[in-house]
Amino acid sequence: MSGGEALLVFEAASVGYGGAAVLDGVSFAVRAGEVVGLVGPNGAGKSTLLRAVTGAARVLAGRLVVCGEDATRLSPRARAKVVAVVPQALPVPFAMTARRFVELGRHPHLDVLERPGPRDAAVVEDAMRRTDTLRLADQTVDTLSGGDLQRLTVAQALAQQPRVLLLDEATAHLDVNHALQVLDLVRSEAHAGAAVLAVFHDLDLAARYADRIAIVAEGTASEPLPPDRALDAEALSRVFDVRAVVRTEPVTGAVAVVPIVRGADVAALSRGPVGVVCGSGAGARLQRELARAGCRAVCGALNEGDVDAAVADALGHEFFRLPPFGEAGSDAEAWAEERFAACAAILVAPTPFGRANVANLRAAVRSGAPMLLLDDVTPDRDYTGGEARALAREACERGARVVASESEAVAAALALVESKEGRP
Repeated sequence: MSGGEALLVFEAASVGYGGAAVLDGVSFAVRAGEVVGLVGPNGAGKSTLLRAVTGAARVLAGRLVVCGEDATRLSPRARAKVVAVVPQALPVPFAMTARRFVELGRHPHLDVLERPGPRDAAVVEDAMRRTDTLRLADQTVDTLSGGDLQRLTVAQALAQQPRVLLLDEATAHLDVNHALQVLDLVRSEAHAGAAVLAVFHDLDLAARYADRIAIVAEGTASEPLPPDRALDAEALSRVFDVRAVVRTEPVTGAVAVVPIVRGADVAALSRGPVGVVCGSGAGARLQRELARAGCRAVCGALNEGDVDAAVADALGHEFFRLPPFGEAGSDAEAWAEERFAACAAILVAPTPFGRANVANLRAAVRSGAPMLLLDDVTPDRDYTGGEARALAREACERGARVVASESEAVAAALALVESKEGRP
């Protein structure tokens, strides 16, 4: 988090419209040099927080301080000198040139009837160049696409040279190239000393561009936290009712959120269990489909940080937790064999087998439960000197079936579950 001056401060604020509060007890600050993201369900009040800063929503209790001044004492003109906003809804286009549209951002800095001068023209030119809209300068706004108009709106906000920049899903109408361009510009404004408060619909973009993220839900806003702490699996389940895997994206180093299923689809895992021998993400889809069918899974021993372990955590499936890169010892193997023995079926995903995880396959074969292999452990997946291949052959000799697809494997497993439950 930036150590700059707090330019936007909510102090136990209640904000809303008329006399009705939308959010209560909001307390956090946005400092110069940082981007704070707001995420939450539709209608939770994210935009209302921004409107409280612009004066379009009321501060009903508590306090809102903007650039050191109580917001209730700021005139519209004084507020517009320090706060710029890129709204969610596009402005109604008029038959003015794009340059003139961006120039409107300079009005708070001009006296009544004062015309923009050379300095204002230079600021407008720079804002349009940075938003890739300079080529549109002489076109009329009412002839432009929604994406071009959105970027012009960003340019207009930059032309205000604000100390506080507000964005309400500012990339909603943009293609991926221009969305990243705008958010890179937002980051550069923060680096130059602005305080940015931004509503995000896309959690991955929020995690990539925000220094801290606040969750707006259930009538309040949480204290902003770094993305890896704000967007954990528990919060996503509680706030958005989705089960998700939260991991670090290797290219950018940012937090990445991968929704798996809606919470309503896995509200009660009352059937099963079905064993899943997996690892390295090979069993992720099997786990998901079992959960969608209301079936519990037992996934053997998995390493912390493994994709399959993260999916099992998110879905509420059972597994023996190993440290990162740790091997499944005799205790883990015994645990897996005991749990697999109680399963109606065991699915063997096409995972690579090495010394660290072959114990799961060994436990599955020894458990005596019916087995379904996605393939019969091809040589390119056997790093055990042949032990995994031998175990797969032993399983087939004991009656295991080799199935052609994940859907066939899940369907067969569920049929065995129903048979064990005594269903016709």
